[in-house]
Amino acid sequence: MGTLVEISVFEKDESIVQTAIQSAFDEIQRLEGLMSTHIPGSEVSKINQAAGIKPIPVSPEVFEVIDRAIYWAERTNGALDISVGPIQELWEFEDEHPSLPGKRALEQALSQVGYGKIRLENQTVFLTEKGMRLHLGAIAKGYAVDRAINILQEKNIHHAFINAGGDLKTLGGRPDKSAWKIGLQHPRKPESILASFSLSGKAVATSGDYQKYFDLEGTRYHHILNPKTGYPVTGVMSATVVTNTVMDADALSTALFVMGVKKGLAFIDSLKNTEGLLVTQNKVPHLSQGMEDLGDFSLESFKENLSY
Repeated sequence: MGTLVEISVFEKDESIVQTAIQSAFDEIQRLEGLMSTHIPGSEVSKINQAAGIKPIPVSPEVFEVIDRAIYWAERTNGALDISVGPIQELWEFEDEHPSLPGKRALEQALSQVGYGKIRLENQTVFLTEKGMRLHLGAIAKGYAVDRAINILQEKNIHHAFINAGGDLKTLGGRPDKSAWKIGLQHPRKPESILASFSLSGKAVATSGDYQKYFDLEGTRYHHILNPKTGYPVTGVMSATVVTNTVMDADALSTALFVMGVKKGLAFIDSLKNTEGLLVTQNKVPHLSQGMEDLGDFSLESFKENLSY
């Protein structure tokens, strides 16, 4: 899924651990095979290839993820939109000599974006217009982490955490019954911590302008695109969401990033059991109403590292 996945387990019986961890990795790989746009035979690739032609029968997992993505798209007024594939493909974040997309190409791609044109029915997915493309980068990884945690539980593991490039979930507490201590990466200093807090049985996801980007003529262009303009979102460095599932945290961190401080945090505050932290380009952290109530919450490291 384009990232490093780390699984940490506390268990005395090593054979149980090895089986559990391998099963969790196998599940992540299986889901990648269903949802990756980089795998030609994946179900999402088949949906994209059949855009404007016919509905594609899909597995329950793919249906569930797309259904949840549309749910959040509707709730966020399109700040999260998994139909951004056409504009995503125009940006060359991994190219050796990246350039900006042409205006006409971008306008054409934008006309093909719109979550309202995705049809879910009888376990099938249909993109109603040719040229439409789904991209599940803002939700599929989170779903995979949730599933992997479930696998660990089924294998009788009681203390663990999984971190997939900043999408993470804890299982139980630490063996000494204390909560897990989570450190969020500083958006400009990878070796430094933005904020820290304790967590038990909850999920965290962060979206940042430092994950995939290129600099051109003094401007940073990153991979979190505004579905309405086709350009990278400006004004925000990172957005973190803490909630019950990684799938939702993943989707909501992207939505929070796109919505910005005022709209984004008002939306996060309207949700139950959900908190958020957003850092703007002028290096100011903004918190949801209950973020500071998380156990051992601290921004001290960030305050020490404001200059970069």
